[in-house]
Formats: sequence, C-alpha cells, structure tokens
Amino acid sequence: MNIPRPTAIDAAIATPPFQDARSARDWLKLLPLINVPVAHAEIRSAIMALNHSQIAALDRLKIIEQFRETIHVLQDGFLNRYTQKALPLTEIEHQSWQEALTLWQDLEHSYASIWQAAIAGQSDVTEYMTLLAERTLYYSLQVNICYILVHRVIPAAQWAQQFSHYTQAQRLGVAQQKAKDSLITIGGVTTPENIFIHSLLLSAANPFQYNLRNLMWISACLEVFSSRCALEHIAETLPNRPAFTIDFEHPAAPERRDRPSKDSEMAISTLQLAQALSKRIKLLRRGEMPEKIGLGTTLSLLAAETLLTDLYRQWCEHPVERCLPRRASQKTAQIGFGLSNLHQWMAIGRFTPPPQAETQISSEELMQIRLFGQTSASSQSAPVIRTQPWQVIDETATGLRLEAPAGDERIALQQLLIIQDQQQYLMGQIRWISEQDQQLTIGVQLLPGVPQAASIRAQDAARFGQTDYMSVLLVPALVALKVPNSLLLPTGWFRQGRLLELWDGYRKTRIRLVSILSRGADFERVHFVASGTMD
Repeated sequence: MNIPRPTAIDAAIATPPFQDARSARDWLKLLPLINVPVAHAEIRSAIMALNHSQIAALDRLKIIEQFRETIHVLQDGFLNRYTQKALPLTEIEHQSWQEALTLWQDLEHSYASIWQAAIAGQSDVTEYMTLLAERTLYYSLQVNICYILVHRVIPAAQWAQQFSHYTQAQRLGVAQQKAKDSLITIGGVTTPENIFIHSLLLSAANPFQYNLRNLMWISACLEVFSSRCALEHIAETLPNRPAFTIDFEHPAAPERRDRPSKDSEMAISTLQLAQALSKRIKLLRRGEMPEKIGLGTTLSLLAAETLLTDLYRQWCEHPVERCLPRRASQKTAQIGFGLSNLHQWMAIGRFTPPPQAETQISSEELMQIRLFGQTSASSQSAPVIRTQPWQVIDETATGLRLEAPAGDERIALQQLLIIQDQQQYLMGQIRWISEQDQQLTIGVQLLPGVPQAASIRAQDAARFGQTDYMSVLLVPALVALKVPNSLLLPTGWFRQGRLLELWDGYRKTRIRLVSILSRGADFERVHFVASGTMD
C-alpha cells in the first residue's frame, strides 16, 4: 500500500499541542470555532504535528476520531473561500484551497499510517482493520472531491494512491466488511468498497459541469447509491449498455467499455443502481418530495428530478457511441467573454450607435460641436475588445471542446461567449470547465441564433425618459428552428411585461419582455415581442 507522505512541517512546531487522547480532547474544547480561519489553521497545524509525532498508534486513532466532526465543520465553513469562483483562482483563493486540500491529505495519511501499523501486527489497533480501511479511503475520497470543487483534474498520483488503498483492503479481506461511520448520513455504516465506488461514480458523473450545491448533493446521494453497486469482472448493467471499467495496472477514472478484457480490469455493476434511480425518478414525477425518499432537502422537487435523470443517463444508460459523433479538430478560434465586450465586438462595422437627442446634449458638448464639429467623447479612441485564441480540440453539431493556457481572463460555468469561426460567429455558454497543468479546457454548448449588437433603455413608468442606453445582444428569430426573437440581457433585467426601447442600429422599437428562455452566469436570454414603433 502506498502511504501518502505527511505534509512537511517546521521543526519548531513539530510537537503537537497534546500528548494523548485526553489532553487532545481538552485542547479541542478551547479551539475558537467561531473564527473559522484561525481554528482551521490551528487544527491543520495540530494534525501535521501529530503525523510527525511518536504518539502511539491507538492514541493517534482516538485523537483523530475525536477531531473528525470538528474538522468537517471547519472545512464546510472554509468552502466559500475557494469554491464557486471563476478560473483561474486568484492567489488568495488558491492558497485557501491548498490549505483545505492539505488538511484532507493529512487526515488520509493519519489513517493510512495507523492502518499500516495494524497490518504490521500492532495488536492494539489490529481489531480496527476494517474501520481504518474505510477511513483511509473516505479521506482519499475527500481529497478527490477537493480537486473537483475547483475543477482540477484529479492527478494520476492521487488515483494510484486510492487504487492502492482499495487493493490492500481486498487483499486483507475487509473491502466488503461494514464499518460504523457517524458521518454517513443514512444508516451510519458503509464498506471500503462502497467508498471506492463512490469515488469512481462521482468522477464518472462528469462533475465539472456542476455547481457546489449540486455536486455536494450528488456526493451525499452516493453514500446510499454506491451500496447498490459492486466491482466485478462480469458486471450487471442494463441490456446493451456498457459498464464503467477500471484497470488496476493503470489507475485512473473509470471509462465505458463493453467488457473487461484482462484480469487486472474490473467493472462496476450498475443494474441495481439503475433500478434505485428509476424508482426515485418515478416518485419525484408523481410529486413525492425529495426528503421523503432519502434525497435530502437541498434541492427542490424539479431540480432533484432533473439532476437524478441526468445521473441515470450518465451512470446507467449512456451508450459507448455518442448520438452526435465528435470530429477532431486542429483549428484555432477567437473567443470573447463578457456581454459588454461581446456587444462591442459584434458592433464593429455593423452597428450605428443610437442617435442622441439635442435635449440630452449638455451645453459643454454643444459648444464643442460648434467649435470642433464633434464632442470630446466622439474623438476618443475605439474601445479595446478582449478576445483570446483557443484551440478547438473537437466539435459536434451542438458543441465544442476548447483549450487554452490559463490567462488574465477569468471564466466560470454557464458564462456567455462568442466564437469566431472563420467568417461566422457562434454563440454559446460554458457547460463544463476543467484545469490541469495551467491549461483550461471548456465544453461549450452552442446556443441557436446569430448575435447582433443592440442597445436598450427602460420605458417603465419609474424610469421613463432615462437617457442612458444599455449595450446588449439581439438574436433574431429562426423560424425553421422555432426560435423566437430574443435579447441577451445582463442578469436581473428581466421582468415579465417590462417595456423597453430597442435600438438595433437602424431604428427604435418599443418592445415588451415576455419570458426567460435560458439563464447563465452573466446573462439572461429573454423572449420579446414588439409593442409599437417610435418616432
């Protein structure tokens, strides 16, 4: 078994602030939990020192068992410091993530080293063999989740370590034995194999497409769903559906294959999982609340049904071949982000700014027009349009996979973008995003329509007569695809029935907002209808 290395520590703080389980309990009572950063730093330092100490294995086990619940509370309180952020992370966000990751890694090391002592025959901890296997794999899973939370690809070394833990549990005959775990919400028991399958299925769920709430909900559900699966050489799946397969000679995330082809490969049986998911989806469609069927209170009924249906397709029903095959590509495309920036990009040579009434021109601007023929504003240089070259890895009729080095432009899930592909402009939003070795990879879901620059201003009774126009994008209707006229507006602008003045570069039109077609991180796509012309 590969035991993870403990985090390096300064010799000056190498001694833990306690000597045994009793003094550790007294120390824990004094931890300032109300101040999360300080408490997090103190307990992280204590665990580091514990891993370098000569404290007996049984006492170390008692200490970290006492610390578990507090550590999880602090780690949850630390999440808002590095999750739900645009990528690449800032220096402060990256440091916070690194501190959270280090704590999970040190806990994995703590349990793994005690487990190794039990394997070596240390009698006082031998009886905890199953518990130590479960805990070691549990914190290896937490390390994986910590990478996924910031859209980092799980390193090969981490997979190798986790596979090594599971292989050791199998060799010792404890992989299918139950261990009590108070952090398992339903039942309070699990097995090392269930934890390992939990990690594999989470990776197989295409986790880089989910926000924090959905991702943590999926992980919580997997505490139950992983018990419906097993690792076998001949896996049971839905008819004509391939199983997720792993190779112990090449540790990595599972892949769909028709069947294992060598002894080192095993597949995940998902037939019982498919039945469990299908049953819950049917109950949700009948109006059963998620908390009544063991799905918690985090998501609404509709959100839980949508997400569970997506997981069913990912884990149980997905064929080897895609419905829309990917075409490999070597071309480079220019990509732009940000609604205002995209408006300026689409306006080049194709958009005339809205006319300004004389009553809206200040006396200073009138004087400049009389003296110089223009205002100082009109003589300013053209705005800088931010675009970046991205490598197109592959593409389908409805999306693309793009890659570029991490730069100054920060991007996030569901963000709007426009792709310049030769002479055409494609509109899309980021479906998923991952980072590895300072390279960003994104999956783009294309949106129907051809974007055009436009400007709007409110015509509400409260804002009637305001002079400032807002830069937006206009997407004319596509009758063949049954796509109505729509506007891409900043988030928060939509209100059903709201009246706006639209300038499309040629004329003013009064419009009325009807409904939201889709939402993203930085935009709302809104259907509108004409409500009369304007002089």
